[in-house]
Formats: sequence, C-alpha cells, structure tokens
Amino acid sequence: MGADLANGCLRDGRLVCPLHGWEYDRNGECVHVPALGRNRPSHWARQLRFPTIELGGQIFFFNELRPRFPAPFFDGVSPFQLRAAGSFELRDNVPWYFIGANGFDVQHFRNAHDRVLLAEPIIDAPAPFARRITLRLAVAGHSLGDRLTRLFAGPKLTMTVTVWAGTLIFVTARFRRAVSYGLMTVRPLENEATHARVVVWVRRSASMLAQSSFDPVNLALRRHFIRQFLRSDVGRMSGVRYTPSRLIEADKPFADYMEWLRQIHS
Repeated sequence: MGADLANGCLRDGRLVCPLHGWEYDRNGECVHVPALGRNRPSHWARQLRFPTIELGGQIFFFNELRPRFPAPFFDGVSPFQLRAAGSFELRDNVPWYFIGANGFDVQHFRNAHDRVLLAEPIIDAPAPFARRITLRLAVAGHSLGDRLTRLFAGPKLTMTVTVWAGTLIFVTARFRRAVSYGLMTVRPLENEATHARVVVWVRRSASMLAQSSFDPVNLALRRHFIRQFLRSDVGRMSGVRYTPSRLIEADKPFADYMEWLRQIHS
C-alpha cells in the first residue's frame, strides 16, 4: 500500500512495516505477514535492496542495485583511524551541481574565505567518477577564527577536494600542526535548492585517555570552525546560474569541472 518503511522499526534483524507489520529480511524478501499466520507471503512481497557500507562511523548507500564505483573515503587514511563528530546540515537556494563546483572556483576562496592561492592548483581524476583539486593556500583573514587558525594550526595549508559524481565531496585540510577531514553529501531539493549534510573527522588519538579527554574537545572545535567556514557561503550563491559564455580564463578549473560532471551524467 506504499507505507513509508522509514517509519517502521527493526525486529530481530528484520525491517518491519509500520502499517501492517510485514517483516522484510536483509535481502528485501518479506518473510512474515502477521495476518497470514504460519503461511508464507506471496513471492511478489519484497523490497529492492540497495548496497550499503559503514565507513568511519557513517552509513553509505547506493541508489542503484549495482554501484558504479566502490565506496570512496579519504586518501591515505583508514576509516578506523578517524573519529567523527555529529553531522550538521545546510540548505541553500542553489542547484546541487554548484556545491561540488564551488571547490573548483579558485576565485571564490580569496573573496569569500580570505584564502590566498600560493601556487597553481593541481587537478586530476583519481577515478572515472571522481575529480580532485589540490590547492596550496595561505590564511590571510583577520577574523577571530582565522587568527586562531594561524596560531594553533598554522598560517598555510594544503587543501584537497575530491568530488565523487557531484554528490560526495571529500575535503582534507593539512596545516603545519593539524589535519581536518570533512565530507559533504549533496541532495537536490525542489525549486533548484540543495540540502547538504556535513560530517567532520579527526585522527583518533593513540591512548585511551586522550580518546576520552582530548578527542571530544578537538572534534568540537574542528566542527565549529568548519561549520562557520561553510556558513559564510550560504546565501552567496543563491540564484546563481551556469553561463559558460560569461566565464573568463580564471574560471577554467570551474568550467572543466562542469564539463566533467556533464559527461559522467550524460
């Protein structure tokens, strides 16, 4: 009847429909209908089962029966080495494809975030459905957040942005004295708006004492600064539209990203 199974519950490893109590196993097959007693349900009583995986304390799923690429994560680090903070959400009135493209808009970092580009960006494709940009930046702002960043983390950073299919955006920021890891997931909304969920990770400390005392504080501070960093973007892109004929030479990384995204989704 189309009841939303997200409103159901888990019972003995089975997903239970909230309306009539039908129970589905991990393969999507209905294995129990209360109204049928001991009789088996009909063969058509089943749900599509989408591939899922747990990485770094987060659940990822693919909305295709056969994923086109393996579940991505941050380069050079195991999910077991990282610890995640609670996620936070952002919403903006901008088409979904601009969110990943924002990382390839080099002009944007200086104007919106007081980050000065120290060298030409390095752009590559680590996988067919991934595009990556590596930026060497200086923290040039005079806000309290930027002053604290220079003091505790360092005045310069190497930031790597890897976008998978336009909807999974992995960001690694390497300062002299600190490394932050962030993931933004992108979901299109109606009227060309976008919902984003952000998860921040840090490296897990080696000792149990540090894991219980230092890590929570470290996570809370990183989450706060990254949230403030991203919130400064909300509203800036509201109403933007992609017009290739209006781009300039400095927009080439941005334009190349948009063309890559068009090709993989064509």
